[in-house]
Amino acid sequence: MADLIYVGRQSIYDRDFNVAAYELLYRSDSNNFVDIDDHGLATAELLSNVFTSIGFEDLVGDKPAFINMPREFLVGSYPIPDINSNIVIEILEHVEPDEEVMDALLILKKRGYTLALDDYIFDPLHEPFLKIVDIIKLDVADVGIDQLSQKIDQLKKYNVKLLAEKVETESEAEQCLAMGFDMFQGYYFSRPKIVTGRKISGNQISIVELANKLHQPNVEVSKLTELISHDVALSYKLLRYVNSAMYGFEREITSIDETVFILGLDTLVRLVHVVMAGSFSEDSTHILESALVRALMCEAMAVELDKKSEKGTYFMMGLFSRLDALLGVPLTEALEDLPIGEDVKQALLDGSGELGKVLSMVVDYCEGDISDVPAAPVDSKRLMEFYLDVVPMARQYVQFSH
Repeated sequence: MADLIYVGRQSIYDRDFNVAAYELLYRSDSNNFVDIDDHGLATAELLSNVFTSIGFEDLVGDKPAFINMPREFLVGSYPIPDINSNIVIEILEHVEPDEEVMDALLILKKRGYTLALDDYIFDPLHEPFLKIVDIIKLDVADVGIDQLSQKIDQLKKYNVKLLAEKVETESEAEQCLAMGFDMFQGYYFSRPKIVTGRKISGNQISIVELANKLHQPNVEVSKLTELISHDVALSYKLLRYVNSAMYGFEREITSIDETVFILGLDTLVRLVHVVMAGSFSEDSTHILESALVRALMCEAMAVELDKKSEKGTYFMMGLFSRLDALLGVPLTEALEDLPIGEDVKQALLDGSGELGKVLSMVVDYCEGDISDVPAAPVDSKRLMEFYLDVVPMARQYVQFSH
């Protein structure tokens, strides 16, 4: 029940050339190179991998960790892990110092985070950052060692530490040391190391527990918001979904509280289940789509059979009916550690109970075996209507899950 995940880790050195910190980098595979199209998604996945799969202390020990944070994380749209004494927030070079960003940085600074300005190239646009950050990172390769020696004095009036990055030769290291740099990073000292971990089932189970919480009759919205906010990747996907063209809001929705209110409980239940199923296997899109078709049909059946209050349970049952294919293990093993109701488990394992009858009917229809459908509580014409309605919806949810 686990997929491999990857995190890049590059050492940062002090003036004695001892390791003082690490930069943690998003990596999609074991290659030490990545082309990032969506910095928000990359940061969300990096944080998820670091804090829920590999473990922060296992990666950096008691050293600070530099982590790139795009604008949406800085202004609070997505959560930053609350271990402020050990995280150095790197402000990416394309972030502009507008009022919202500057106010957010002051709040983060008051909360105890260290702020670093990444790839500063002496652009006047970014000068407002210099009064608030603690560390300025200067790219030796971009600025040039000769230009650095001429311009570095401009920065010494600010109360900041200077970090030379992309230091690739002994000569560059010695010159940067002589210029007064406080920290050093680059291939001359060490290349990023790829740390491999596993996307463990414990994280998947926590999403299932959230899904179960959604089914409770008097669930508090504040509790749901808190649980969702603790999952960076889920928060990112929900905010991206609610800001998609499907909803068409004129302004950007930036908080989880507002997202939960807009989506409503029914849609939230579906989306949490979709993310949960997508986390089990990222390479089985066609299987996930067929599982979602079953799930949506089971949900439609719940409404048709006057069991609207249970439609989340019906949806989950249909989704989990393909869990064996998603995980590549027998269904009994796949269900072993998942905290789902006994009635759902029995329906999935042997088709027993009222839930089992509905699931069997849906599975038979989806697989083209309609011989027993006329005896079912819903006629075949109605089933066909359900099927035609849910197929495009299932495809949309597959896109959301990734």
